[in-house]
Amino acid sequence: MSTVWLDPTEVEPAPTAAPRPRPLHKRLMHVVRRLHLYLGLFLFPWAVLYGVTAFLFNHPAAFSDQPTTTFGPAATAGTALAEAPAPTAVAEAVVAKLNEQQTPATPYKLAGAAKFARDFAFATVKADSQTVSVLLDVKNGGGTVRVTPPAVEKAEPEKAPFATGAAKAGGRDKGGKGGTRGGMKGGATNAPGEGVKLPDQLHDRFKAAVPTILERTGFPTGEVTVTSVPDISFPVEADGRTWTASYNPQTGAVSGSPEGAAPATELGWRRFLLRLHTTHGYPGEQTARWFWAVVVDVMAGTMCFWGVSGLVMWWQLKGTRKLGAVVLVFSAAAATVLTLGIHAALTG
Repeated sequence: MSTVWLDPTEVEPAPTAAPRPRPLHKRLMHVVRRLHLYLGLFLFPWAVLYGVTAFLFNHPAAFSDQPTTTFGPAATAGTALAEAPAPTAVAEAVVAKLNEQQTPATPYKLAGAAKFARDFAFATVKADSQTVSVLLDVKNGGGTVRVTPPAVEKAEPEKAPFATGAAKAGGRDKGGKGGTRGGMKGGATNAPGEGVKLPDQLHDRFKAAVPTILERTGFPTGEVTVTSVPDISFPVEADGRTWTASYNPQTGAVSGSPEGAAPATELGWRRFLLRLHTTHGYPGEQTARWFWAVVVDVMAGTMCFWGVSGLVMWWQLKGTRKLGAVVLVFSAAAATVLTLGIHAALTG
């Protein structure tokens, strides 16, 4: 018997089966998990920002840039507040006084328990050139004391040489007079002169167009009142200096401040974070605020997606379905009860 030696290079490899594609639902779950992960990584700074600012809103005394302290019922012991009448006692006295003053045929009766309509009482004290604010929790007896440092005296703003007219704050345009909301920034506006009145400005055209806008959008029309229009800001060179001028079309007032002047109000870090939290809406041009609004929308959509994708991923783990369902039902019930309770508190 002879042995035949074969060259390995001459042996044809056995055909291998092509890999089977993954089922569609597994591929979709892979996409969901990756989106859940990478959206979380991308929006991590904003998630932290929302968490921090929500804490600051809920705890006004936390990390305050003003001296703040809290006090408990012990601070009011021995004071007039220690024996303050309860709401029901006050209500009974009011009803009795009404019966005494008005002598109705059928005497008034207290029909239920009384309660404070709000939780807090406020007081301010002027002391040593500063303001001390006291907040009292009328239900629990504690409160907060906050000190507002004395305002730093600022030099009178330099008046622009071209300033004229005066802005009438809160004015309304019904065909002549008007004002601006938050307008006329910068230098003084109480300058002599009647201002610069130009024909056919934005407020005039807006007033003329409103009836047509309402008609085309299906709303009733009537007397039109233009409450505010934005100022127009522009640089002006005067006396060899550059000024930032502000013109209010409704009043005709022109004011100005030197270029590069410090802002009228300072923005502390705490207030800045809270303003970030409440900044909303899309401005008319693509500035940083516009892109911030985009991120807010993305964050809102992502938070909803996290909830849904979390449910989907939880359902894939069969061992956690029963306990997860119990937690989910408890969460839904707690959210419903709290929502109804807050609604009652806000509308009661």
